This record gives sequence, C-alpha cells and structure tokens, in this order.
Amino acid sequence: MGVADLHIHTDWSDGMMSVRSLLQHASSSCALDAIAITDHDQIGGALDAIRRSAEPGYVGPSIVVGIETTTKCFRHIIGLYFRPPFPSNPLPRFEALHSTVSRIADFGGIAVVPHPMSVLVPSLHQKEIDSFLATEMGPNLVGIEVASGAIGGRRKETVIRAMNVGRWGLAEIGASDAHHLAQVGTAVTWFPGTTVAELEAALLARKTKAVWGKAGPVPATAHIRQVWRAWTESPFRGVRPSSPQEVDPRN
Repeated sequence: MGVADLHIHTDWSDGMMSVRSLLQHASSSCALDAIAITDHDQIGGALDAIRRSAEPGYVGPSIVVGIETTTKCFRHIIGLYFRPPFPSNPLPRFEALHSTVSRIADFGGIAVVPHPMSVLVPSLHQKEIDSFLATEMGPNLVGIEVASGAIGGRRKETVIRAMNVGRWGLAEIGASDAHHLAQVGTAVTWFPGTTVAELEAALLARKTKAVWGKAGPVPATAHIRQVWRAWTESPFRGVRPSSPQEVDPRN
C-alpha cells in the first residue's frame, strides 16, 4: 500500500516551512510515497516542488499539485491533480462552491472537502455537502478528509466517517493540514500502489483509506507565529508569480 499526505502548506502561503525544507524532511523523516502541496489560493509552492523533484538525485515523495481556496461564505475546498499548463492563480476566491468545483474540473482536477464540519476553521458542513452532492455538479466532488490533522479534526472523525459511509460515499482522505514540518504525516491516505497516477485512480474508485500517522510536537510559540502570519502577512502580500510549466505531475 502507498502512503500519501494530501494537505500541506508551505511558506508560499501561511505555512512555516519552505518547499526545500519540506522535501528534505519528507525524504528523510517520513515514509511517504506522495504529498500534495495545497497552499492557499495559488500553486507556486507546488510547482516549485515539481521542479525540485525533477532534479537529479531526488529520492523523496512524488508531488501532487494542489490548492486550497476559499469559496463563498468562507468555505474551504481543495483541488488536486491540476493538469499543465498551470496558471499562477487558477481559482478566484469567494466564488460559489459549484463555480469553484467546476473550475477544478476544467483544469482536470479532483475536488476534496478539507476538515469537514469544523467550527474552528472555514469548512463545509453536513447540509452543504448534502445539498451539493444532490446537484448536477455532485459527481465532481470526489474526496473528503475523514482523518484531518486540522485543529479539532480527531474529535470529528467518528461522525464524518459514519456520514461518509452512510450518506456521501466519497473517497476517504487522511491529511495533516500541516503548517509546520513536525506536523507532516499526522494523518495520511493509504492507497493501492505507490505512484501519483495510482493514487488518483484509487481516489476516483473510492479505494483509499484515511488513517492517523505520527507527528512531532510543535512549540506553542511556533503556533502563535503561524497564526500571526496567517492573519497578517499572508493575506496582504499577494500571490507570488509562478510561470506556467510543462511538467506533468500525473505521470
């Protein structure tokens, strides 16, 4: 079985780790076959990781290009597996959920619900998921974070897992929502195979499993710095430009 962490933030948005340090850590300290870099509202960090992973001698996890964006009413949604060429800012913020999911599909991507039903971070709730799945766009919503490393994620796992089994039938995802190196791998996704192509196929076939992994401690001061960064620096500094790349991370 392959192992993936499908929700990680770098310092291209509100994360506290550089892409370089993330790849070094994932290569040396985490038994991960794939990671998704899902910075807020842009994919520059993911493209940086794609470039670095193509360098001679790289032995770390394969990279999935992802993004976490904010839809209308401050609800987060994740897009994974964008196809090249990549725009620097593929998903405008604060659009209606169906518009954002439609854009993700237009880029060849997979839409995923992050940290569902959370009251501590911007999240979709049960009625919103029910309503969306009943629309014509419903089949484009593929996965849901059953095991989420976001604050309060463990408390919601039992309810979310039961809801998914009984109502939604989405691909199970385990993801750390890491903003610090020590958090990478807190929750992971098991899938048949080891490649990002096999991971995508498993997600589409609903053959993944969300499980808890291991993570190290993060000092309180580091958490405070990250929250300060998220609420002050990141929203105002804009999106770093990233030129379109012809690298296809799906192979």
